[in-house]
Amino acid sequence: MSLIIGLTGENGGGKGTFIDFLKHIAVGKTVERIASSQLLGETLDLWDIKRTRRALQDLAIVMDGHYGKGTLTHAVQKRIEASQADIVIFDGVRWQTDEEMILSFPQNLMVYVTSDLKIRYERTKARKEKIGEATTSFEQFLDEEKIGTELEIAKIGARADIKIEHNGSLDEYRKMIERVYRESILVQ
Repeated sequence: MSLIIGLTGENGGGKGTFIDFLKHIAVGKTVERIASSQLLGETLDLWDIKRTRRALQDLAIVMDGHYGKGTLTHAVQKRIEASQADIVIFDGVRWQTDEEMILSFPQNLMVYVTSDLKIRYERTKARKEKIGEATTSFEQFLDEEKIGTELEIAKIGARADIKIEHNGSLDEYRKMIERVYRESILVQ
């Protein structure tokens, strides 16, 4: 039985780095990342629409609004159920339906990764993960934080099993993740 980790956190908080570090720390275990943004991105690619942060957010809202609450969650669940990995990480738990789905698995863990607002903004500009991030103004960044896909993150984070504040160095962050692995993941 796989351990299913629901990973939540605001944009630029350190979710991707958490996954990268965990993959190196979990020696002998297979770790798979599954994200709603993957499914949304595949859909945007089919329609030849650029994978901007706003396009991904808008598509998620339209899907849930038109086809029913939890539509995207259901698609992610199908991918999680098909995984053969020892540890499956759902990167980007954003809605209550996502959280409920993670908690429905017998072996689950909710992790909230967060950072100070200014730090998150600077990280997103530097990483250039999505089209337009490098040129996003602070005001635009704040506006994107208010979009429907982002509104429940802090509430879900408050209920998470583990909260990690990533405001320091990468070495400090790695040590936090190593402790989470030893104390919470290995015991599952």
